[in-house]
Amino acid sequence: MRRALLGPVLLALALRLVAVLATDRVAADVERYERVARHLLDVSWNPYETQRLYPYPPPWAAAEASAEWLARRGIGTFPVNVKLPVLAADLLLVALLAAAARAGRASPLAPWLYAVHPVSLLVGSVHGQFDAVPLLFLLLAVEALARERRDASALALSAAIATKSFPVLVLPFLAFEGRATWRSAARYATLALVPGVLLLLPFAVADWNALRRELLAYGGIADFGWTGVLRGARWLATGALPRSEARFWPVASLVSKAVFLGAWAALLLAVKTGRLRLGAGRASLATLLAFSSLYGLQSAQYLLWVVPLGLVRPGRLSALHAAAATAGLVGFYLFLAPGVLVPAPLEGGAAAWARCFWIFGAAATLAASVAWLAAVLREGRDDGLRAATDAIARPSSSPSR
Repeated sequence: MRRALLGPVLLALALRLVAVLATDRVAADVERYERVARHLLDVSWNPYETQRLYPYPPPWAAAEASAEWLARRGIGTFPVNVKLPVLAADLLLVALLAAAARAGRASPLAPWLYAVHPVSLLVGSVHGQFDAVPLLFLLLAVEALARERRDASALALSAAIATKSFPVLVLPFLAFEGRATWRSAARYATLALVPGVLLLLPFAVADWNALRRELLAYGGIADFGWTGVLRGARWLATGALPRSEARFWPVASLVSKAVFLGAWAALLLAVKTGRLRLGAGRASLATLLAFSSLYGLQSAQYLLWVVPLGLVRPGRLSALHAAAATAGLVGFYLFLAPGVLVPAPLEGGAAAWARCFWIFGAAATLAASVAWLAAVLREGRDDGLRAATDAIARPSSSPSR
């Protein structure tokens, strides 16, 4: 049992340490993290007073400030220090998947696959994005529900939402898991949401306009998703690459929100009424796959969101998504985020190949997400039909009086 846990954890640690130390550079989001850290240590305690630098809930600001504080005292460097919480989250994700496998709730391959997953390595250890942290708490919330510990699950989901807000999308699915009553679901939602609200309250009181501008007005980036594909196609057609910020894609941003929210509501209704039989983990995976498929303005790190929950039951589609996302990320980092993967920008033919990898990878990731979502929904529909058929047949099988 100990070997089954230590093996994938040590493998994950070795791979991520190599990646972190090999990319000890201030580039892309790490550079933004450093600017926020300097603002917190030298200017103000409020990260939302910065301009277009901090579109996250408050807790990650503490990690940024701590990384800079340590670096100023000669302990490590900022790019390494700020990635250490992400590395720790990845190791805990591997351990949690191993525990789920030991309990029969995940494939025995799950912890090994996450340990070597290239999307996890690229997003966390190379890029430095911290999405592994909320994903850890999200998986912990799902696992706590499986053990019938609803309050612990709600508090874990609260930690996920307070770190990065996207896990709020799965809140209703977890709150109503196991045919929970409205009262029980309301308690779950309260425990999941109130801590985050309380964390934001001092910043709202201090400067509501800054909080609204930085946290609530963020609409995504057209690097991946269907707008990323359109952006790449426009570059192929015209030789000019459009800007990626949401303000340059107002129609796509509006359509993305409307289409995804409509699909999210339909998914919630189908699960709540039993037309789709999806447990908390599969419903959460379906929600994140729907976001990946329908929301247009997606940053590179969003490609990690479906990975931990998807590896609980790995298969051909999770492997296809991994391959496509890896190609897209490698091309993106080489073409649009120079300094992340290699020290200097590529030139000439190498740059052209990187562009093609990005465009192909973005399109292939979108196709894989759509196919994976369809498979999960088909599975839930079939289970729902079987449950309905069993419910109809059960009374007729009982002896008459």
